[in-house]
Amino acid sequence: MADNPRQHSNLVPRVVRGGPVRARDWNHIAEHVNRQNTGVNSALQLPNLTDSPGTSLFGRFRIKVIEGDSLLCVAWNGTTEGTEQISVARPFLLRTITADHNNVTFVYPDNVTRTASAAGETDETDVIVPAYVVDDEIIAIKGILRGTGAFTSASTTIVWQDLNIDARAWAKQAE
Repeated sequence: MADNPRQHSNLVPRVVRGGPVRARDWNHIAEHVNRQNTGVNSALQLPNLTDSPGTSLFGRFRIKVIEGDSLLCVAWNGTTEGTEQISVARPFLLRTITADHNNVTFVYPDNVTRTASAAGETDETDVIVPAYVVDDEIIAIKGILRGTGAFTSASTTIVWQDLNIDARAWAKQAE
């Protein structure tokens, strides 16, 4: 079967180092980005973003207080902070897990440090890297099927969860 010449017309030719970049190449990239952002051929299409069950909602927040399993945040649009404080769950592995995990016991002297102990091993002090810092921006999601599994100190279910787009993880503290 012969190739359809129109089938390949949407491919952007690779740019050769030092070669010219044509306006139509840039326009092709712009059209692709616009299609992605408007939902046409989008890899991720969410149902209408409302607070109704079965939908997810993303939000921008600024951290105000760092707690054991959550962050106390305010909404943030890039210039103005909201006034309502909202609890946002930390990702599961960044929470203060008190039980053994993979035969390692963790003790949390504060909300950003832990000591890991395993039989026959030297204890290790870990910190979250990059650290959570007051006034840092995070992106969170709510509407997670079966919830976040996190609760406030008043036993209220936390509905927002940090997406951890900064790739935070526990790491051995530098000596």
